[in-house]
Amino acid sequence: MKQKTFIMAIMAMALVMASCAKHDFFDEDTITGKVGPEAYWEVGSAVVPAGGSMDFSAQYYSSASTIDHSEVWYDVEETLDKTVTCPWTVTFTYTLSSNITQQKRVSQLIKEYAHAEEMWDDSLHAYYLTDAFPVSGTLAPFEWKQPAQFDSTKMEQYFGPTYMQEFKDAVHAKMQYADYKKMYVGMGKLDDFRQYTDSTEDKNQGEGVYVYHFPKNDAGEEVVPYAMDSIWETIGFAELIENAANGYYEVEYKRSYALNAILRVYDIRGVYGRTVSKHIDIN
Repeated sequence: MKQKTFIMAIMAMALVMASCAKHDFFDEDTITGKVGPEAYWEVGSAVVPAGGSMDFSAQYYSSASTIDHSEVWYDVEETLDKTVTCPWTVTFTYTLSSNITQQKRVSQLIKEYAHAEEMWDDSLHAYYLTDAFPVSGTLAPFEWKQPAQFDSTKMEQYFGPTYMQEFKDAVHAKMQYADYKKMYVGMGKLDDFRQYTDSTEDKNQGEGVYVYHFPKNDAGEEVVPYAMDSIWETIGFAELIENAANGYYEVEYKRSYALNAILRVYDIRGVYGRTVSKHIDIN
């Protein structure tokens, strides 16, 4: 009796599995949404001028519904490049650089394009559209590079209100004897630098060869004279980045933009298909 019951259970399971093979309810329940139009496009260039327009060509069709219209959408990326250098150091090179790209505007509708049956192309087996979309003139790149005149207002606007002091503190923390000498003498802060220095014979370089440095304490460590720090307080940020030999300041700020554009093709149900995104730089 037990064996007969077991056989009947196996037969029941086989019938259930056969039913599932014909009617996969899980699959049917999880395929949702409506099929939108298929679309493909090409843009005229990878670069577009601010205030200009970008040509494009597109092909699209729908096997599910009637085409209604198409739209170009794009978001805007902003890239900020910043570089500041102190040209007065000898024992180290101090340059702060940053490159940050972030979304400036979310994707939004830029322009709509009407659809017509006359756009059908038998050779392509698709509708064919050629047109252009506009690019805002406010997206022109901007550059403040190696200015001949320093502008503290622009410096705070482009780099932030605390940047100048933080840069100055970072340079000061790394400075050694040779850096102080080049900077203070070069800037005209000191006529006689030797009054604050001492010397030690360096026999590794040869007999009678002396190396100049700041006076040392009992532990043999160089101590920056108080007068050096007092003079440091009189040095402004602008002096610290001035390239006097070439007549400009070692600061660069560049703001540029790029688009990520797509074409959406809508059918009369409001369902749309979209093309791949095109990355376009603005100049």
